[in-house]
Amino acid sequence: MELFQNILEGMGLCLSMWGYFFVVFRFGKVKVWFVPAVSMTGIGLVLFWGALAGALKQTADLLLLGGLGGSVIFFILLCRKKIRFPGLSLCGVCFAAGTTVFIWLTLNLKLVHYDNFSHWALIVKYLLSADQLPGVDTELIPFRDYPPGSSLFVYYICRYAGHSQGVMLLAQNILILACFFSVFGVIREKRRFLLYSSLGMGCAVLSYLNLTIRINSLLVDFLLPLLAMASIALSYRCGEEKGRLCILQILLLGYTGIVKSTGMFFAGTAGVYALWKIVRPGKTPQEKALPGKTSPGKRVRKLLYAALLIIGMTLPLLAWRYHLKTDLAGFTGKFESGGKAGAAPVGEELYGSVIRDFVTAALDPAGRAVQIFLLCNVLALAAVLYARFKMKRRWNLGRILVAADTVVFLYYAGMLYMYLYTMPAEESLRMAGFERYACSVMVLAAGMLIMGAVTDMEGSFAVSIDERGAYRAYSSPAAKRRYQYAVLGTFLVAVNFLYSEVNGLRSIRQGYNDTLPGQAERIVGDHWYEGTGTDEKSYLIVASDREGQVSDGEVRYVCRYFLWAEDVEVTDGTDRGMLAEAEKNFDQVIVLDPEADAGSVFDEK
Repeated sequence: MELFQNILEGMGLCLSMWGYFFVVFRFGKVKVWFVPAVSMTGIGLVLFWGALAGALKQTADLLLLGGLGGSVIFFILLCRKKIRFPGLSLCGVCFAAGTTVFIWLTLNLKLVHYDNFSHWALIVKYLLSADQLPGVDTELIPFRDYPPGSSLFVYYICRYAGHSQGVMLLAQNILILACFFSVFGVIREKRRFLLYSSLGMGCAVLSYLNLTIRINSLLVDFLLPLLAMASIALSYRCGEEKGRLCILQILLLGYTGIVKSTGMFFAGTAGVYALWKIVRPGKTPQEKALPGKTSPGKRVRKLLYAALLIIGMTLPLLAWRYHLKTDLAGFTGKFESGGKAGAAPVGEELYGSVIRDFVTAALDPAGRAVQIFLLCNVLALAAVLYARFKMKRRWNLGRILVAADTVVFLYYAGMLYMYLYTMPAEESLRMAGFERYACSVMVLAAGMLIMGAVTDMEGSFAVSIDERGAYRAYSSPAAKRRYQYAVLGTFLVAVNFLYSEVNGLRSIRQGYNDTLPGQAERIVGDHWYEGTGTDEKSYLIVASDREGQVSDGEVRYVCRYFLWAEDVEVTDGTDRGMLAEAEKNFDQVIVLDPEADAGSVFDEK
């Protein structure tokens, strides 16, 4: 009976999502490339406002019903033969095939990364249990000040599709795939498959920057730049529709700002381009066809759209800040200076050491971010020079390169500020998370260059495809042969990177039982409680401190997640006398690693 109910709820969720896609496409007149991302971020924003109002559960149910209403409209119009399905395209088939592979793989994945259990999966599990945001007294959630944007969307999907780790990952990965789908919206000429294969190759190469966490994680460092890239693609394609662009960007950028504390940097980067597309001087193609100058009313309207966009994209984050000051008053966040004992930032005497370590890490040629930064700059400069002197064309890629490098330098400056003034000293001294943060901004910078290169390519073909068909779209048989080789080469490179990603994920899944989360789940299970209830027993976890898993708190976070208990202590001691004494003070003693102490027991006192 429970299985049948889960199947019905899952089908209802799929129909609801389809209903939103249809309504946004048909009545919102949004280009199909941007429909999934706009719909999903819109759902996330509505959930956010509902959660702040204390009605998260009711908001989720209303959203489900609203989407089902959209599906009803779809089927009514379908029966009346007022809907015409678009024909299949090679690009669509390839994207659908890749999406199917990753969705199937995702459902069999497990969470491994440490930060899933310290916050990202932890907050999702809490939301699914309590149907509300954590309060100031919710000790089980240590980082209650983190914005909950992506967690709320994962909560929405898991509420109706199941609570397993695979479904959690599926929820976040469909949002990631929706952003990739939006990126392909920058292409206007649908009959040039080389544009799609080149863009696909570039997107596949971005997976190299995500090897630190891959997609078997709820961490948002890969999602943030992809949301910004989707926003940039939307601005490029819809720049002439000022009002629609404003509304859609409020959804995308407003959601991006509450995905993580650094989300506003990515939202601001994409927002600057959106604002420029709104207020830039000049006439739209429709206005150019009419005589006369642009009326003052239209200029005022542009300024109003710009002001509305600024307010709309910043309002969710401001609301979250207000929530922290009121509902979470008295809570000190991890990155707030003057925090609790042991979490204060480094002192002035260590500034020099932190700066040296930061510069060393930033310039380390072994770092993926450095490698991609150099590769992108070299290839972009080469492409601009080739286009200028060989093809006699001026590409916009040169200006985009300057903008991308500026974004990287500003982000690195912000990282240095964080290590010096806000991050706890212990983490600053070991440059905690540096590779992940650096790769995150490089995904955005590389994505900007990839999209810019493809749009420049689109306008640089010697022969345009006209109404006579694609068979006359080449200047010579040799040019056609070069085009075909280019398509084959870019397609094979893209497939190679994706195949490598799939094999890597399969390998990680096969080795899950040997990981710390795998061991913990196998021994203690995965406990869930209704409402805000938790396991009130006290636990002592005995584990070896290999790779610092005890000293850095990883064992404690992982076990707290699976036990869903607040009173969890960890030790790497192996003395039998000490463990015998501990069994008198704890309700349960759990031996996580056989090498820690083979003689200890896992019996309730």
